[in-house]
Amino acid sequence: MRRAGLLATAAASRAAAAGAGLLAVYAAGLAVPFLLLAWAVARGGAGVEPARHHHQTLARLGGALLVVVGLAMAAGAWTRLFAPLVRLFVRSGWPPI
Repeated sequence: MRRAGLLATAAASRAAAAGAGLLAVYAAGLAVPFLLLAWAVARGGAGVEPARHHHQTLARLGGALLVVVGLAMAAGAWTRLFAPLVRLFVRSGWPPI
């Protein structure tokens, strides 16, 4: 859903460079956290040691969270949960699209 809005905004921009810039910033925003984590793991940083130690628990927790969010989306509860936030964004004029 978010990507569709971004693609529509990029397509509606007057210059191809502006649309490409929007897509590049979006892609970088997705990539940066994963690149930082990979860098930290490769360096053997102490900050990732707790995650390494609890890898199995974190993987199960992440999987359970994906299932819960998927069920909430299928049941329509996800939309009801975030409707107040969307209304707040609309009232405040954010994002400026």
